[in-house]
Amino acid sequence: MGRRATRVRSRPAAAERALRAVALGRKNWLFAGSDDGGERAAAIYSLVINEALGSKLNGSRADLLLIQKLQDAGTVEREATYTLQALGLAFGKVFIEENADYDWWMVQDEFGRDPAIRYKQSSLLAYPRTMISKRLEVGEPVNVTELFDGLCRKMEELIEKGWL
Repeated sequence: MGRRATRVRSRPAAAERALRAVALGRKNWLFAGSDDGGERAAAIYSLVINEALGSKLNGSRADLLLIQKLQDAGTVEREATYTLQALGLAFGKVFIEENADYDWWMVQDEFGRDPAIRYKQSSLLAYPRTMISKRLEVGEPVNVTELFDGLCRKMEELIEKGWL
């Protein structure tokens, strides 16, 4: 039993190392103003997460259950920031697939570049990459489906209030 747990924990470590390489080299393939940049980021991160989950991600709501399963099993440690952020991008991919009026957008600021979810080419943005990681890193439990539904409600609320 202990051996199996050790083996499972080592898989995310390999994924973590692979993600570091992606993060360090991301400026080579992501660029601000790209509709495809965030999609590429999610695809690359999803490949690495597939290794950790043992299941294929497809951008459907079923991915939320896989992310929850991975989190509940304790497979990814709180300190595995890149892996947790990869889960956030997989989470974002589900959001994009479920909500037709949104796309990926790359945002550049003084801290670097980040993939964001953007509503209809407006300035209304959400940053899924850290939605899971920031909560888990401080020990906050995350119900991935509730987080997803809450994001959907919040974005709808902001649109209704004219925050575009």
